[in-house]
Amino acid sequence: MKEVRRLVVQAAALVALGAVVGAAVNFPLVKRFVRGEFRETFFEAARYPGVRLITLQEAEDLWAGGQTVLLDARPVEAFALGHAPGARNIPSARDGFEVPAGVLALAREAVLVVYCEGGDCQSSLALARRLHDEGFRDIRVFSGGWDEWRAAGLPEEQGEGRGPQGESGAQE
Repeated sequence: MKEVRRLVVQAAALVALGAVVGAAVNFPLVKRFVRGEFRETFFEAARYPGVRLITLQEAEDLWAGGQTVLLDARPVEAFALGHAPGARNIPSARDGFEVPAGVLALAREAVLVVYCEGGDCQSSLALARRLHDEGFRDIRVFSGGWDEWRAAGLPEEQGEGRGPQGESGAQE
């Protein structure tokens, strides 16, 4: 009986040790998953070759360089409460996204950065697919979204911001 008890204790110790080692070895992967770095795995990259996911640093660099058009896929109300400076709001409609004429008039080679709330929000990916279907070929999805932008303390503005045509004012 003592022998069985000793074996059970040893087995439990091995299981506990294995769990600790497994957690320690995989911790960097868990951190990357939480940051959204593996979302691209779930995105249909082969079907949408012009769409790729970017990090906060890449989004900030593109925004700061002024060589991109920021598109916010969140609802109008959320956009009005805060958004990246210069962003244009394209909220989802009941039957998908209606891309405004002002955005459709952009050159198809324009660099578009699309974001939504972040985390598990899928609106930015859905808008990216729609833009790809409209012929745009350089679409970057900032998977961290508004939540990560704001948490990083990056500039923000409130109100209606830029309309889809680029003018100040509400959605068309």
